[in-house]
Amino acid sequence: MPGLAIYTATVSFILIIIVLKKLFSCQSDPSYPPGPPGRILIGNLKEIPAKKPWLAYTEWAKNYGDIMRLQAMGDHIVVLSSVDAANDLLEKRSRIYSGRPHEDVSITVGWHFNLGLQNYSDTWRRNRRMYQQILRPDAIVQLRPAIQECIGIFMQNLVESPEKFMDHIAVLSAGLALKTMYGITVKNGDDPLIAMANSASETADKIFAPSFVSVLKYCPFIMSVPRWVPVLGHARQYIEFNQNLLDDLREAPLQQAQKNIESDVPNDGVAFRLLGETDPGNLEQIRRIKDMATIVYFAGVETTVSSTSTFFLAMAKNVQAQRTAQLELDAAVGRGRLPTLDDRGTLPYIEAIYREVMRWHPAVPLGVPHMATESDSYKGYYIPQGTIVFSNIWAMNHDEGNYPDPYDFKPERFLNTNGNINDVLAYGFGRRICVGRHLADAMLWLTFATVLACFNIEKEKDEQGNEIDIPEHYSDGPGFFSHPLPFRCSITPRHAGVEGLMA
Repeated sequence: MPGLAIYTATVSFILIIIVLKKLFSCQSDPSYPPGPPGRILIGNLKEIPAKKPWLAYTEWAKNYGDIMRLQAMGDHIVVLSSVDAANDLLEKRSRIYSGRPHEDVSITVGWHFNLGLQNYSDTWRRNRRMYQQILRPDAIVQLRPAIQECIGIFMQNLVESPEKFMDHIAVLSAGLALKTMYGITVKNGDDPLIAMANSASETADKIFAPSFVSVLKYCPFIMSVPRWVPVLGHARQYIEFNQNLLDDLREAPLQQAQKNIESDVPNDGVAFRLLGETDPGNLEQIRRIKDMATIVYFAGVETTVSSTSTFFLAMAKNVQAQRTAQLELDAAVGRGRLPTLDDRGTLPYIEAIYREVMRWHPAVPLGVPHMATESDSYKGYYIPQGTIVFSNIWAMNHDEGNYPDPYDFKPERFLNTNGNINDVLAYGFGRRICVGRHLADAMLWLTFATVLACFNIEKEKDEQGNEIDIPEHYSDGPGFFSHPLPFRCSITPRHAGVEGLMA
């Protein structure tokens, strides 16, 4: 049974590596941050829940404090559960807390070109500069027509089939990236480019689950394992599927954009423009532009879908907040036109709703993990080099000291504040803060404002006229993202002139 022999040898190899790592990493009585006791070899692996780990970490922080240590399969893990701790380490000491763990895993599975997963290096800095050039605040102004066009398509889809609002949200999110990067207009979920982005998102969530990462981390030879071998062979096949999917994700939008050009369809996509300005012989720059466009295309799907779906859930469950926002819109904008980003300064309650949505259920509850590139000491605690650092954004956003009644949706908590986009914790911290936050911020705010101007969102009613409660159910992870599970609500135009506003 050669398959069983290979499997047994692999498990033995992993255990030997963990033991050696533990022996060689030991120091004389280091003062690690407090945390739950672990087991020999596996550490806290059995205690770390596979589903919604941010909730468990939030509970544990009540006993162990806002800087908590875990161990799993030889890895040191620190979970930061307060804004102060995150600012102290990820902002003020960003020079040594801007690494990313397991870059070798990203390379193995084909995500080596993902800026968000690349380790802190000269290559990362060079790539990030290109993203910043096209996604900085003043550059977003040039993208406003694309944002408004995509939201217009979304609104028309809501009028025609409001019951499919979650499908329309996916079209809006991926469609904005396709429009801004490639100049491609997508109007419905039947477009294969939408299905491709959704499939890539689902696959990434599974591949970057802790259990899968552990297999890849300790089995760097996995791509040499025969496909018929139990466990590892199946993992190799899944990785190959992901690699092929990513190849399609990189090339298919460009091929579609080129077909549109050949059919005399105007193209104002940023990536298409940059490629046209690049020397055909500069293959490195061409690759970097393709990488950038692909990541904007991919990253826009999961995070903005989650936040927009959360907005609909919050509005259906909190009609009074919705009515307050609509009164503000009617007074400041009127019913004769749709709101624009130029109206943002005159709509403080809409701003408060946006910030409360981002707080109430963050799309990435644990953020994307950082890594300490040097050993450090914080509040007397030793943090060894290579430590994986999670910012528990869920815990920070539900801190009763900062947000009374944190599980209630209360936009009023953000009125009369002078916050800016960097105060929205969902976008991350330090040098690894989301580079696309200005585009996401503009799209989400304008989407929320436009929907509120045009529609009433309420709970559905049964045959007796009683409201049907909407459960507040979210996906479990185990990857980076969390989003509302499918739910139903009633979406109706606010007045007879709504369709005319979309003409």
